[in-house]
Amino acid sequence: MDKRILKFHKLLLLFFLLVQSCNSQKKATPEQEQILEAAKTNFVFVEGGTFMMGKNGIRFANEHEVTLDSYSISKYETTWEEFDVYSELNDLELVYPNYRNQDDMGPNFGAIGMNWYQAKSYCEWLGEQLNLPIDLRTEAQWEYAARSRGLNVEHATDSGKIEGSFTEKRNYDGSKVAVGTFPPNPLGIYDMSGGRPEWTNDWSVMYPEEPITNPRYDTIVNRKDKVIRGFHKLSNSVYVRSSREPEQDGFGGGFRCVCNQKTKIE
Repeated sequence: MDKRILKFHKLLLLFFLLVQSCNSQKKATPEQEQILEAAKTNFVFVEGGTFMMGKNGIRFANEHEVTLDSYSISKYETTWEEFDVYSELNDLELVYPNYRNQDDMGPNFGAIGMNWYQAKSYCEWLGEQLNLPIDLRTEAQWEYAARSRGLNVEHATDSGKIEGSFTEKRNYDGSKVAVGTFPPNPLGIYDMSGGRPEWTNDWSVMYPEEPITNPRYDTIVNRKDKVIRGFHKLSNSVYVRSSREPEQDGFGGGFRCVCNQKTKIE
């Protein structure tokens, strides 16, 4: 056989083995299947529309008109229980295995310590398991859902304010309790204010001045940072923007996924 053909066949075989290795995954146990099914039922449908994203006077958050298609977003931040299923089935090292006895590291607490790549990989993997177009949500999807389809509120709480069970700072910091401990916003979504700071899909950019539809910033413009939303703030928590390099994993951030399907999940 011609040496070039033989070399090509060897390369083709190597590629096949690599693909098979990447696609290999352990079979889920019945308990793990239940966790995956629960993740599916926890998505909340968000009807699309047009809103004024941002708030003038907030740094790097000038108001601009955004139109979004309908989508569904997880009502909870991704929990340790959910992320551990992903790690175990894909034979990956558990994140922070030596700290799981801490008060805020239980199975139903928001998972932390994932860099942006790990968060995105989990969401895409979940989509593969559920046969749905699941991904990290964009910054616009985050804010639209946090503000219950663009309401003029300061916080993603049941009233749009820090009051009631959210009043004290130690209670407002929802990362110290399990997901869903405090009341959800009017859409039924929990912890978008007071939970973990959350990775979004987008690279950090300045907001445009003109109206925009389904903004998604997949290209680096001037900052090599990914946008993070939902930091603990006693004012305007649904507008404040921050960012981190996607490799960072030690700032206490978490994430939640979105399903980019325009109809409700069946």
